[in-house]
Amino acid sequence: MEPPVLVLLGATASGKEGAAVHAAPELRAEIVCADSAKPYRGLGIAAAAPPPQHARDVPHHLVGVLEPTERLSAARWAEMARAACADIRSRGLRPLVVGGTALYLKALLFGMFEGPGADHDLRARLRAEEAASPGVLHARLAAVDPASAARLHRNDVKRLLRAIEVHEKTGRPISEMQREWSAAPREPYVAVGLRRDAVDLRRRIDARVARMADAGLVDEVRALVAAGRLGPTSGEMIGVKELVPALEREIETGVADPAAIEAALAEIRQHTWILSRRQATWWKSFPAVRWLDVSPEETPEVTGWRVAEAFAEPRGA
Repeated sequence: MEPPVLVLLGATASGKEGAAVHAAPELRAEIVCADSAKPYRGLGIAAAAPPPQHARDVPHHLVGVLEPTERLSAARWAEMARAACADIRSRGLRPLVVGGTALYLKALLFGMFEGPGADHDLRARLRAEEAASPGVLHARLAAVDPASAARLHRNDVKRLLRAIEVHEKTGRPISEMQREWSAAPREPYVAVGLRRDAVDLRRRIDARVARMADAGLVDEVRALVAAGRLGPTSGEMIGVKELVPALEREIETGVADPAAIEAALAEIRQHTWILSRRQATWWKSFPAVRWLDVSPEETPEVTGWRVAEAFAEPRGA
């Protein structure tokens, strides 16, 4: 029987990457990034991809493996993650799955939510309504499932259709059903979580967005917008979607708007903070996590040592 998958989770900007790089050698592990943004090429800054030194120190999987025009779903990511885990294990090492995208972790460890089958007549009717009045699907979903509507773009017709379909067939929001867990995981795992004080986490988020801006975030997104290389998933990433309107106007008019860029960066900070709060809600329903409280003064090396120790401790200790 294969040893359990090691899972390091926590909110965005909680310090998972730094801790994982220092813990991995102690655990004889390689890192599998559980993130909806890191698989895309050309978005290393927006996705907060691992620094080159980290990638040299510890192999990272599922980073920069897809074109930004490709669509990425939780099911597709889980399939790629299982292949990465098998590859790591084939070399006598352990997979250390690191991330804050709870739906992706759920898909890997518990399997995807399976709702009612497709109703093609219903979908055809809904598509016709959307064609006659663009935006009607998003408005309809917002009325019955605000959580899903907040997550989905009004142009993401495929996912809007599915969310409305599930509600029509079951009477329940798909966002609620996706938070339910099966009794037993399909993939045995041991989970450790990093938890920070809200004030500290907010400070870290603001600092990270500032570093991203200094590293060339705007130029990175501008290049992809100009080349038409953003797809329906990558274009909705936090750090990308906020900048796109200002950059599209800039490209169309040939006139830069620094105030619009600054407003977009402020939106990125706020949206990242909202994401971190949403992640905290997800983790409350995630079974069997050993939480480590991390102080503002703690170094990544110390956190990594604590993570390695926590994975080594017997369950129930």
